[in-house]
Amino acid sequence: MGLSLHLLTRPYETLFLAIAVALAVVPAIGIMLAQNKQVTGSWTTLPEMASQYQYGVPGALTFQAPAEPHRALTPQQALDYKMELSFRGGPETLATYLERLEYRVRYYRFFFYAPLYLALPFFLFGIRDYRALWVALLALAAGINFFPVFQVHYIAAGTCLFVPMSVAGLERLSRLTVRGTPAGAQCAATLAMLCAAQFVFWYGMHAFDGAEASMAAREYETWDGINHANPERRIFVNRELEQLPGKLLVFVRYYPPHIFQEEWVYNAADIDAARVVWARDLGAEENQDLPRYYPDRTALLLEPDFRPPRFSPYAVRP
Repeated sequence: MGLSLHLLTRPYETLFLAIAVALAVVPAIGIMLAQNKQVTGSWTTLPEMASQYQYGVPGALTFQAPAEPHRALTPQQALDYKMELSFRGGPETLATYLERLEYRVRYYRFFFYAPLYLALPFFLFGIRDYRALWVALLALAAGINFFPVFQVHYIAAGTCLFVPMSVAGLERLSRLTVRGTPAGAQCAATLAMLCAAQFVFWYGMHAFDGAEASMAAREYETWDGINHANPERRIFVNRELEQLPGKLLVFVRYYPPHIFQEEWVYNAADIDAARVVWARDLGAEENQDLPRYYPDRTALLLEPDFRPPRFSPYAVRP
């Protein structure tokens, strides 16, 4: 409505307002288009679209037909595809949509420390004062709910909505009086101190993640995506590769109990120009194509599930 009034009352100035907005938006769109061209070869094809067509991942929205892969999948890729499909219980209905939305509410507590649970009701009581914030949060949650799979970082951009909710709740709590006596300010200060204590406690648990007490305590933490085992192994592998000269071709061989979400094969957008090219071990016959395509690269075999990860020369068979 504001933009409409501006256009109706000051059409000439609105032209420059539109140019100012375009100057901010066009570079972001340009970067996205350039990445599309670099990764998929098409200006308008997103990497997610290419991945969905080839591997069936990420899954289609709940009101769309399930995505189907258009190439043979490795065992890990097949498990990932089945996992994505498992979140679709059947045709989308209003009941399934609302059930999924209700279930996902528990993940939102990741953005609020437990002491803030006492302050959030004060935000709800003053919802008329913050209706724009509430509508934005509701739109975010309702829109993301059409995607069948959910993880906390999917709504990380909504942190700018969650933090003001806590601030507004604490602010209203600080104005609380009991029988004419100010009591809210002390309560709000206490909650803030408890939040600081909770942060220090869990930060310490993650900092000393190998300790027995830490492993026992983290079971009761809010859901997060911190993987303590991966960084050490990946750092070790990268250091080993840095010591090797020339261009490399690394085949990754997973052990049977490998967790399929733990992927090691990631390549640069311009694969041919990268110093290290990663590939999944598909067996001797399938693997022969890559050494022929990259005759100037040293072929290696990486077994990331070995402790520590193990490198060995890859024997190119005739």
